[in-house]
This record gives sequence, C-alpha cells and structure tokens, in this order.
Amino acid sequence: MENQGFEFQLTYRNRIAGIQYNISANLSRYRNKVTELPTTVLTQYPGNGADKIILGRPRNSVFGYYADGIFKTQEEVDAHVTQSGKGIGRIRYRDISGPGATAGNTPPPDGAITTADRDFIGITDPDFIYGINLGLRYKQWDFSMFWSGVAGKYDDSGRTVKLNSQFIGAAGHMGQNYGKQTLDAWTPENPNSKIPALSLRDVNLEGSTRQNSTYFLENTSYFKLRNLEIGYTVPRSLSNKVLIQNARLYLLGRNLLKFYKKSGDQAFTGADPETPGTAYPIPLSITMGLNVTF
Repeated sequence: MENQGFEFQLTYRNRIAGIQYNISANLSRYRNKVTELPTTVLTQYPGNGADKIILGRPRNSVFGYYADGIFKTQEEVDAHVTQSGKGIGRIRYRDISGPGATAGNTPPPDGAITTADRDFIGITDPDFIYGINLGLRYKQWDFSMFWSGVAGKYDDSGRTVKLNSQFIGAAGHMGQNYGKQTLDAWTPENPNSKIPALSLRDVNLEGSTRQNSTYFLENTSYFKLRNLEIGYTVPRSLSNKVLIQNARLYLLGRNLLKFYKKSGDQAFTGADPETPGTAYPIPLSITMGLNVTF
C-alpha cells in the first residue's frame, strides 16, 4: 500500500496591553492506495467486464449500489428497469451494468438491477483534518479553547444505526420502539420524503434493504468545540501565607458544541458524526477543579 499526505502547523504568540495570547492551527491530509495483493485474495467483483477490484484504490473504499431516490408514483415504478421488490415508496437503484462494459468506462444499462450494478461508491477517509487552539492570559486569569474537525468525510459505518432509526422490518426489532425518523417515512400524504415507506417485510432489492448503497453513505464531517477552560491562579502573596506554592481554580467544559450537516442529501442522521457506528454521542462534560502545589 502506498501512503501520501502532509501536515502543517502554525503558531503565533504576542502580548497586547498586558494580555498574553497565542493562536495555533493545524491542517493535515492523507491518501493511500492498494498497490499489490496476492492472487489468492485478489477478488474481482462481478461487473460484466468492468474493472472493479481494489487495486489502485484507497483501502477504505466503500462498495455497493447507487441509491437513486424513492419511487413516488406507479409510473416511475413501471418505467424503471427490472428490480426485485421495487414499488412505490421503496428505494430505487441505478442500473450501471451492461454488455458494453469495459474497464474504466461507464457502461450502458442492461435493463436489470443485479450484483453487477455494485461499484466503488465512496471513500471513508476525510479530505482534511484540522484544529484551532486559542490561549489567553491576563494577570491571574487564563483562558483556553480548542476546536477540531474533519472535512469531506463520508461514512457508512452507521448503517445499523440508520436501519434501527428509519426502518421497521429491516431492523429486526419487531414489537420494540423505533427511531422517531420513521414518523417522516414515505406515505401518499408525504410523497417527497427521502425515507422509504415503512413495511413489516424487508422488500427492497432482492428482499433486503440492508444492501450496502449510497443510501447509507452519510456526510460525517464535523467541527467541534473540544475544550473550553477558564482558570484563576491565586496570587503568591496569598498562597504563601498558607505554605502553598501555587493554587489554581478552573472550570473545564468538554464537547460543548458540534456542527455537522443535519439536512439535505447525505445528511448525518445519527447521534454523533464522530462515532457514526454507535447510537450514543461523545458526552458533554463540565468539570470544576482545584490544583494545589505545596
């Protein structure tokens, strides 16, 4: 495997009117590609002649179908190619395979959705990873703030979470509570929904909405306020009177804010884009403390 990337960090420090401050920022990016595999593990996915192997592609490539929206009318269903389980309110898949397929070319459709219509549909590695640090100090007071984030990251590891929150029959939890997103599922009265119609049977694509596709590929880019801290150091003239070298009171907050795509195409629908494969976010916490040096 071949790896390439870069990392930059810039720091600036200054003092204005008794206020000391520093600002630092970092930015990094990496990419990799698989360059060689033993023939015993080199698998070519079915593609009617199309080159669909991992060689020359990033290790964290995602393979699956292209979801092409939801069938809204019977006319759309009738006009679409052969697709097992197709129907109004169900996921429509794109036909990309055909007898004219060749390596590197987009083949004409062959009139049916089969396993040959799977392709490399995304990369879970982010475009960039970045962070910003800010520190201030004035007399006995100090303040610091740290932001971090990732940009251009798409992930399908939250597929199970999405199944549990948007589907019924596919989730396998018959008789239990479901995610509130099911309330916005497709119905004749809600024809523009991007969530498939609810069904006790898993009827999409050969009997399984679990098929990996761009429907489960979500934008997991985020920007978070990691740490926010304010502190007060007791003057030496006071601390020395009680035989203390240094005493500092502080208030620290972690994971106070997060910004991510919540609506539109490929919006993130889980609890936390940093942990897309779990149903729980990284917790917010607030800590008050006292550091004492004798």
